[in-house]
Amino acid sequence: MVLKTRNLLVAPYSDYQQFLHDTIQDLQDNGMGYRKIAVWLNENGYQTPRGKRFYGNHVFSILKRKRQRDERLTREVEVEYRNFDLEFIERKLINSI
Repeated sequence: MVLKTRNLLVAPYSDYQQFLHDTIQDLQDNGMGYRKIAVWLNENGYQTPRGKRFYGNHVFSILKRKRQRDERLTREVEVEYRNFDLEFIERKLINSI
């Protein structure tokens, strides 16, 4: 038996997480580096999803994790099961009146 499926066990992004990613991606596309993006976010009053200050490593991590998440959601996984027994059990009420 071969089972093809997508690995869909991924927690959904909150609206704020999605907003942060989109904002960071736009800033990076316009030529800003990770540290400059972090400074920009802090100056404009944004915080990490856990309520902390931004640093360059946070910006890098947000972009990296979103990319990994998207790859995981679009990847198709093929699992093959061999040498197994399939047993059908009849379900009925026991001790019913």
